Amino acid sequence: MSELIFLGVKLNDSSSEYFVDVIDIARLHTAALLDPNTVSQRIFGFAAPLNLTEMIAIVRKLRPDNTQIPDPPADGHDLTNVIPARKAEKLLLDFYGQPSWTNVEDSIAAGLDGC
Repeated sequence: MSELIFLGVKLNDSSSEYFVDVIDIARLHTAALLDPNTVSQRIFGFAAPLNLTEMIAIVRKLRPDNTQIPDPPADGHDLTNVIPARKAEKLLLDFYGQPSWTNVEDSIAAGLDGC
């Protein structure tokens, strides 16, 4: 893949990764500190798989007039089922009444609005 600059970051590969909203992660840190059943355990904050192609499509949808958004590479998906992520999602529900992860489009929109 040729060099790609996206949102000011040089991207060198087209691997798929997992997405999780930064506020969800902050909430998980707090819940893990307060939950007596979460002593010496890892909390897996994995909301959903996300690749660069999908991210660029979302940014184009949110900023249709921006001509500086690059063409996306062809890339795949990580199909791993991260089973421990269900416990993290349950902590969000138990401590914050949040029934699920923040979706990627809402998270990207909030990030763009903050720029």
